[in-house]
Amino acid sequence: MPSRNTPVLQQILDALEISEPHALARLEDRYKDFLLVVAGDVNLIASQAKELRLAINTTECGQVLDHLAPHARISIDQAEDASNTLFEDRFIEP
Repeated sequence: MPSRNTPVLQQILDALEISEPHALARLEDRYKDFLLVVAGDVNLIASQAKELRLAINTTECGQVLDHLAPHARISIDQAEDASNTLFEDRFIEP
């Protein structure tokens, strides 16, 4: 059964040329409590740089991704918004 991570995990297996039948299931189980996201790639950075009229080359696009990586986290505000959207009346009074 596909999970939130199936597309990313499948890309990893494809890149490693792993076609073992149970590999995806093992990875799905290992990362069942994670959210693995491809937040962007060098093409996205290049496109955004062009839109912003910035002269950034392909190598520098990778450096931009490396710089952004530590900040690509779910914030507490995002978790609150999503929880309140999905589940009403879950606030616990102090």
